[in-house]
Order: sequence, then C-alpha cells, then structure tokens
Amino acid sequence: MSTEVSQHSVLQQVQDTLDACGGRWSIAATNLSTGEEVAVRADETYSAASVIKTFLLGALLGARDERRLELSDKARLMPEDVVGGSGILCELEPGHEFTLLELATLMIVLSDNTATNMVIEAVSLPYIESFLESSGFSHTKLQRKLFDMEARAAGRDNLITARESALIFQKIKAHTLTPLSPDSCELALNILRRQQHKNKLPHLLPKDAIVANKPGWLDDASHDAGLVECPSGCVFSLAILTADWNDSVQVESAIAHASRAIYDYFAS
Repeated sequence: MSTEVSQHSVLQQVQDTLDACGGRWSIAATNLSTGEEVAVRADETYSAASVIKTFLLGALLGARDERRLELSDKARLMPEDVVGGSGILCELEPGHEFTLLELATLMIVLSDNTATNMVIEAVSLPYIESFLESSGFSHTKLQRKLFDMEARAAGRDNLITARESALIFQKIKAHTLTPLSPDSCELALNILRRQQHKNKLPHLLPKDAIVANKPGWLDDASHDAGLVECPSGCVFSLAILTADWNDSVQVESAIAHASRAIYDYFAS
C-alpha cells in the first residue's frame, strides 16, 4: 500500500472517530524521523485550556537560561493566588513557599492552575508574549490567567492551534526551542513524561511507548498534545484539539482512539 493511500486510510479513521462526537476538531502530527505530516485544520484556533502550560514551561526555562530568574527562586502562596479547577495547591493553606521548579512540576504533572498562575506571575506576561513570538508560536496567545472565567467570558481567552501545540514538542525534542539550552529541553521532557492525566493521548498506546504530553479540558473543549517515542525507534509529535462536542466521555475516548490510529500508522 502506498504512503498516500495509507495516510488517506488513517485520516478517514480519525475523521470517522472524531466526527461521531459532534463539534469541531483539528489534528497535527509529524514523524520526526521522516518529516511526514498528518494534518487536518491544523491552524484553526481553539481555547487553550491547560495545553497552554507546555508553552509556559518553555517560557519559564527560557527565562532561567537568560538569567532572568532561577528555578530555585521561591514564591509564597498567597490567598489571592488560589483558584479552582485541577491541582492540589487550592487545598492548602496560604503561606507555603515553593520553588519555581516545584511550581512548574505541579503545573504540568497535576495540571495545577494555582501553580500555573504563580509561574505566570514569576515569569511575567510581557516575557511570555515575547517568548511565544520569538519562538515561532504566532497563533498561541496567553491573554488571561488560568481559571479566570470572567476574562474568558469578556473575550480574553488563551488560544492554541494543533500545529503549534505539536510543534513545541518537536522543538523541545530537537533542542531547538530558543532560548532554551539542550539541558533545559531535556528537563522539560522529563517533567512532561511524568504527566499523571493519561486518559486521552497515551491511553491506548502500548505500555512500552514513552509519552510526554499535556492535556487540557474545559466545559466546551478537550485536547491533548505530546511526543511519542515508539519501541521501534519512531518518534512523532501529535496534537488533537476538540470543541463543542456532545459528550465529554465520548470525546476523550475518541481522542485516545485517534491517537492510537496515528501511532499504528507511524510505527508500522
């Protein structure tokens, strides 16, 4: 079977799976070994949800490598920092101190919204905006802190695309995410591989596949983006974004099945 026919087949499988959920969806995947790309509506923008946290991790490590801060710097949890949603810091009493590395780990591994907002405060919105622009993420926007639903309702939303959500994982793996050093890229991968929310992109993949990923979810959006290293040696980036579907459980299952279809295509 030719590559063209094979890609057509996997795209049809992905389309059937995600179309059944209703709403809209986009996908971007790239085989880092061959450069082959599988993409559908990859440049459409979506509410970012927690997928934006991968970009914030990059900005934090970039700021460290530019000597603007140290990962050992500490931030104190204040009452005004605490927001709801996912994470553990909202369950703690204010006053605890955390290093920026600890906050970054909580931001990714537990998708902690309070920790994320503390990272944003430490890095600064102007630096994050500059990092996104200079790193080539022109469609990715941070326009509010996490769990600020009033800002979202007023039209100030955080935005991502499937292409850029996959691209950041490619850049991290290739050590080309400026201004991050190779060591910082490896640290980012190490944190992302410890992701505890595994019910979407990694869920149906073989147990010996190594996955670094960051999912995200809102009432009307469910995403996952990451890097998959196959036992065969194949490495690929993948982002699947969805919005306005009918059932959250169904769409999580659909993302998992679409992820497996892409894995089988690239790993075969």
